[in-house]
Amino acid sequence: MTKTAHSYRIALHGMDGRTCKTMEMYLKGPCRGAAVVVPAEAAQIDMIDADHVKAREILEQCKAARPGRPIILLSLQTLQIDNTFFVKKPVNVEQILGVLDKIGALLKASEVKPAPAPAVTAAEEQRPPAPPKTTLDVYVKPAKPSQPAANAERQKTAKHQSAMQLNEGGFTAFLGTLGDIDFDDEVQLPTACYDPRQFFLGYVQSAVKTAGLQVRPLRLSSIWKPLYIFPEQNEVWLDADDKQLRAFAGVAFKSGTAGNMSLSALEPAAVDKERDPEKYQDVAGFIWKLALWTSKGRFPIGLDIQRPVFLLRWPNFTRLVITPDALRIAALLVKTPTTPIAVCRVLNVKPQYVFAFISACHALGLLRQSEREADAVIAPPVPDRAQNQGLLRKILSKLRGA
Repeated sequence: MTKTAHSYRIALHGMDGRTCKTMEMYLKGPCRGAAVVVPAEAAQIDMIDADHVKAREILEQCKAARPGRPIILLSLQTLQIDNTFFVKKPVNVEQILGVLDKIGALLKASEVKPAPAPAVTAAEEQRPPAPPKTTLDVYVKPAKPSQPAANAERQKTAKHQSAMQLNEGGFTAFLGTLGDIDFDDEVQLPTACYDPRQFFLGYVQSAVKTAGLQVRPLRLSSIWKPLYIFPEQNEVWLDADDKQLRAFAGVAFKSGTAGNMSLSALEPAAVDKERDPEKYQDVAGFIWKLALWTSKGRFPIGLDIQRPVFLLRWPNFTRLVITPDALRIAALLVKTPTTPIAVCRVLNVKPQYVFAFISACHALGLLRQSEREADAVIAPPVPDRAQNQGLLRKILSKLRGA
């Protein structure tokens, strides 16, 4: 096994607190202290989660702020980007140590004083400067003849059909019921939460981020049907109806399933292949309903239900499946940060409807967790329907007057 000579200082970017802690422990444990995590200003190396939704922006910021500093990209998809080092997920010790050895040699070479630059001749001074080299390997779709407007503006009714099934009984059938749970009891919490990374949802989110980063169409292959992702059109294509997708969305993957998941680039011929226009779907609408059907009335494991959450903006309900009480929940969370449990009590809404809505908003990046407990709405200790309806009318009245 390759082994680095000393500990390198690494700054982590595009990772949440849990992922940062996991990476820190991984470098300290399995990698035997080959590197330590430090703030960006004290680091020698930048490590970026290339599957993050803002990975491209983070990469450019790192290059601009610290020119010449080595950059490691972590991704499910193989990346070839100039002036960066790549480690494929899931990471292993061999990959990390191998990349660190390469970076170590680069850092050591940079410490050697460069030789004096050769003298510039008069002819070279008059030569026009060379065009700047592109640093990102971006897919460029070949030009093709324009298509009729009717084909370009294809009617994709399939992605809206589930929005018409808005009766509460139908939603209860696939969201389920949580029953009486004491949310202050840590032993009972696992029954009301789920990990998106153990379901199709987590792989789709990662694949969509990668496609956006590379700006190129990708194919996500799994144990089920392939999903085609077209980032420039903000669309996906899947040869399945909502009932089939709903069934597959709720299947938790076993530990060995990840080996059957792969992400590959589409060749131009595959990109332009004729596909049923009714099976193209808006990316946001697809992820939204996939999150609903994965949630089944549970909340994502990364959220703390004891802390208030809020919406950055209203969801685009014209293109989304509208769950029971979704408009009321959105109206409250756009106006006031509120704990998920308080939302249930203030609006007198079933927990599974609140958690499913929160899961879908979280999957689209519309939801944030407030840092201040004081921001939370304090719910009445004993819910009373008449009192809650009166409180709701006051909230809606303030929203109309805002």
